Amino acid sequence: MTYRPEIDGLRAVAVVLVLLFHAAFTVMGRSDWFKNGYIGVDIFFVISGYLITLIILKELRETGGFSFGNFYERRARRILPVLFFIIFATFPVAFHLLSDAELYEFLLSVISIIFFVSNIFFYFVYDAGTPTIAPFVHTWSLAVEEQFYLIFPIALLLLRRHIPKFTLPIFFIVFCLSFFFAEYIGRYDYEFNYSQLPSRIWELLAGSFLAFMELERGKVRRNRFNSLLPIAGAAMIFWYVMLLGTDPVHPGYLSIFPILGTMLIIAFASGDDLVGRALSLKPVVATGKMSYSLYLWHLPVYMFLEYAYPNSKNPEKLGWVILTFLLSVISYYLIERPFRNREVIRAKPFFYLIGTTAILIVFLSFPGDRFSIVGSGLAGH
Repeated sequence: MTYRPEIDGLRAVAVVLVLLFHAAFTVMGRSDWFKNGYIGVDIFFVISGYLITLIILKELRETGGFSFGNFYERRARRILPVLFFIIFATFPVAFHLLSDAELYEFLLSVISIIFFVSNIFFYFVYDAGTPTIAPFVHTWSLAVEEQFYLIFPIALLLLRRHIPKFTLPIFFIVFCLSFFFAEYIGRYDYEFNYSQLPSRIWELLAGSFLAFMELERGKVRRNRFNSLLPIAGAAMIFWYVMLLGTDPVHPGYLSIFPILGTMLIIAFASGDDLVGRALSLKPVVATGKMSYSLYLWHLPVYMFLEYAYPNSKNPEKLGWVILTFLLSVISYYLIERPFRNREVIRAKPFFYLIGTTAILIVFLSFPGDRFSIVGSGLAGH
């Protein structure tokens, strides 16, 4: 698959928006400049849908088949090593800082992450009105993606094999159902709508449609009009993040603007246009390549430091961001890159190590007897 640096640049935009959203710097008396910066997660969903579908369709075209083993091995190499590393890194801090009740809930959240159901866990357990600290609450998006990865390849292969002409129409129907469901349910249960797969499928499928179009019709030919479309896409994202008021339903109707904006950038941006050149700058691409580590590290860093040093101001928050980048550089070069390389770590030792690590994390996270009273209290709450 041809490498596109502007995709990594788009990842950088997405993760920086999330970092700024959670840091909430105070500038000119306001700390809500990036109040809609959570849209960075939506950008990630579109990118993921596009790349995953492209990988599957290209393998089908080139080999006539599809290897689930290779697919899930690539996903595991991409996601699990650095995730497990960061979980281990937070254990000493959590045991040192947190009260029994907070530690109990933290450990349960870690177990939910291992089984990719943290979005469900935090929806039912996490109560924002309590002083609970949840440094891994952002893994809800990781759970949504993994749940999608379990369903989508199977659905795509079955449709392509048995009713190929109806593959896109069926996915479009699912897209519409998910989109309208999100708008409807979001008016009654914002948290469910925000964090659960049914309301997010349409965003992932938006990226999938781009992959279908690219493989069926080829790359878009460059012309003067097309070079303006990435600018329009960037403007849509900017408008949603910086100029739109609070979105009462997200994802919902208004979310179509940043989703469409992301699609326009993926479909039309290249080294020949302003947006593509900006996204392809080396520092931007480097940030995008580390975006997964940045995303995983930022909330544990932010929340634990805010917990230890309450009422942090801009200088302290800037320190949060710098520390997040430093830790991400370490985990990217020492964990992410080596584990993604099959020549460095072969499949058998990789799965042995990952399986053993997962079991160890669950063992360490399983609440012991000293949490029994706490656990019954939380259940009653």
